[in-house]
Amino acid sequence: MAKSANVSNAASSTLYLTELDVTRLEGIASRAGTAELDEMLDALLARAAIVPPDAIPRDVVTMNSRIVCALEGEAAPRDWTLVYPDDADLAAGRLSVLSPVGQALLGTRAGQTVNYRLPDGRAQSVTVIEIAFQPEASGQFTL
Repeated sequence: MAKSANVSNAASSTLYLTELDVTRLEGIASRAGTAELDEMLDALLARAAIVPPDAIPRDVVTMNSRIVCALEGEAAPRDWTLVYPDDADLAAGRLSVLSPVGQALLGTRAGQTVNYRLPDGRAQSVTVIEIAFQPEASGQFTL
């Protein structure tokens, strides 16, 4: 799991999370009961602006957003939906928010590049090219 994600586009560095996403992530952390997950959530919350779902900017990656990303060193972009761990299926394009890249992407804005660490310690970066679907922008505040 990534210890932190660094946003390299400082002009848009506010990390936005919806109140519902935070509540659900806290629930996952309390059920898991692992120090690593608690630490990840604490680090995420420490740098986040938590807002009601209807106040989240439309260009922010939220839970269940479908995004098009460019991974450093790969020619073809990836099309992922950011999901909770129980719904993750990378082969189907459903990326867990608890994966290193998932943690880095949550709250990121379209056009931003974020850095994260792979489980083996190597640095990697990903750029959000487009947010193809954001539940809150579509009026789906409980998805």
